[in-house]
Amino acid sequence: MSRIITPSEVAEQLNITEEDLATWRAAGLGPVWLRIEPDTIRYVDSAVHRWLIGQCNHPAPTIRVTRSDDETAPLQTEQLPDIG
Repeated sequence: MSRIITPSEVAEQLNITEEDLATWRAAGLGPVWLRIEPDTIRYVDSAVHRWLIGQCNHPAPTIRVTRSDDETAPLQTEQLPDIG
């Protein structure tokens, strides 16, 4: 069953800052997100995993995942479930 997760949880999973995640949202990049209230953003964990797997499987990634300090961040730090 999917869970609703916070931007903080997504940023931690992707090893990026919440500010970078907000920049992605503003640019129309990154995983699909939901605006629940004017100031409440949430993600569905299965949608984040599908997006991440799509980034890993795409032959030419559309974005380079980096942290604010310009240190390259790993795309995956945990074993993700098979989403079929």
